[in-house]
Amino acid sequence: MGYYVSIEESTFMIPAENLDAAYKAMCELNYTVPNSQKRGGSYPDKDKAPEYGPHKSCWFSWMDWNYHETCKDAEKILQEVGFYTSIGENGNLHIDGYGNKTGQEDLFLKSICSLAKGYIVWKGGEGEYWGETYGGDRVIVKERSRQDFSDLVTL
Repeated sequence: MGYYVSIEESTFMIPAENLDAAYKAMCELNYTVPNSQKRGGSYPDKDKAPEYGPHKSCWFSWMDWNYHETCKDAEKILQEVGFYTSIGENGNLHIDGYGNKTGQEDLFLKSICSLAKGYIVWKGGEGEYWGETYGGDRVIVKERSRQDFSDLVTL
């Protein structure tokens, strides 16, 4: 089971000058989020894993347990989370889409909120819409009953 979501519209981007910092911030999640909160599954010996830090028995949804070693840049991490991405002519990293079960994509986006700009319009599996705006200290979420996102502003 799971809950499917998709991106209907996105202006989300990480400016080229912030890509290294975004990569570092997303890698740090593997060290700062308790292993008990990594929802990707686990091997039977999860109880032997330390409270924090990468461990082969615990991982984030859709991620390798050691993604901080296997993913060499911010784009690769976002792709492993499940996003469709592209690099613009000026080197900015764009999130172009997502269409899968929810995992822990919100955690990764939150970790780079202040390093990014723009918004994402999501559609849930039951037809609901919401928008998320990035670029400040926190993600701003706006629920919608219809597909009208004229008040979401690109920062």
